[in-house]
Amino acid sequence: MSKFFLTLLSIILALTTACHSAKIEAPTTSAATPAHSTSSKPALKAEPRPSDAEVRAALIRNYEDAAVIDSSRATPFLVGDFNGDNSEDIAIVVKPGKGKLSKLNSEYANWILEDPRQPVHIKDLKSRPAPVTVTSKDSLLAVIHGVKSEGWRSAIAKQTYLLKNAAGESFEKQSSRRGEVIREKLDGTDGIIYFTGGKYAWHPII
Repeated sequence: MSKFFLTLLSIILALTTACHSAKIEAPTTSAATPAHSTSSKPALKAEPRPSDAEVRAALIRNYEDAAVIDSSRATPFLVGDFNGDNSEDIAIVVKPGKGKLSKLNSEYANWILEDPRQPVHIKDLKSRPAPVTVTSKDSLLAVIHGVKSEGWRSAIAKQTYLLKNAAGESFEKQSSRRGEVIREKLDGTDGIIYFTGGKYAWHPII
């Protein structure tokens, strides 16, 4: 009988030791390394300053000969993430190509022609402004949205907005609560041009 109890005791001790070892070896999750990362998207990589040839190539890819860079400007272009997709965009001050007004104003154009200073929401049809039309005297702002890591230099970067009444003085990029915006003076008024998610709009800073 005593031999039986000794054997039973040995079995119980062996099982207890095995359970204790299993608990010690079980993996633990550190609070400093959560299973799901909550970090934000990586910062936009700063690209080298564009050359004149790269800027012209981007214009030709999107506008062919309908719009040309306005070389009379001290600062004819800016780069920045203007639509908030973590890909570098470019905003270029342009003027209509010679004899290309009909092409710029075509309803079949690949670019979106708009005036950022027009009201965004107007419910009354009678109060809505006439469609935006480019004239030969207009200085325009062409904004080309970038694609992934190549940004506006990408061969497939072809989403572009052509903005009338948007090329002013003191032309610079600025960071704001809206992201990166274009700050400038239009008709003597300081303000920003920013992307709303569907269009570009003007907001004066008084």
